[in-house]
Amino acid sequence: MASKIISEVHKGDFLKLDGELCRVVEVDKKSGGGQFGSIVHVKYVVLSTGSYHDKRFNPSDKVDVPEVQIVKCVLSYKEKDTFYFMDESTYDQYEIPSSVLGKFGNFIKENEEVEVIVYEGRAIGINKPDKIPVKVEQTGEVSSGTDKSVWKPALIEGGIEIMVPGFIKTGDTILVDTEKFEYLGRE
Repeated sequence: MASKIISEVHKGDFLKLDGELCRVVEVDKKSGGGQFGSIVHVKYVVLSTGSYHDKRFNPSDKVDVPEVQIVKCVLSYKEKDTFYFMDESTYDQYEIPSSVLGKFGNFIKENEEVEVIVYEGRAIGINKPDKIPVKVEQTGEVSSGTDKSVWKPALIEGGIEIMVPGFIKTGDTILVDTEKFEYLGRE
């Protein structure tokens, strides 16, 4: 397994931290002043559980970088709490528990192409886009007057409820952040 200085780590990189395979979600590098040294603050998701963590490092710390493969696959089917993906060029099949995909699993449709992350011959997750367009299936009315800055709940495709601005109507297509599942804007 190769290693890398933490100050060279970027969003989207794969690391092995505390024995777990992780993907970096955010990196914040802060210069120190006076008696305080510089730090690198890394937010990451543990791929086996889908849980988010953050950790602070000295900029000269080294971290392990696992060798992962990105394989283009299509969703063959979903059974109970497992998604089954197939590499159409080799017909290899990969299983990913829905707990690893989280809410994003609601947006993957059969025969849709995704990039599966493979580590040591086993699928451990998928590459998610930063944002996705989704249709608003249902939304209520703004309850307080005509103020356009008011937010209201909306049910989007995939059965997930998020908060949207008051001007969004049922049937609109909006952009949603795939990490936080928050409204980003109209498509």
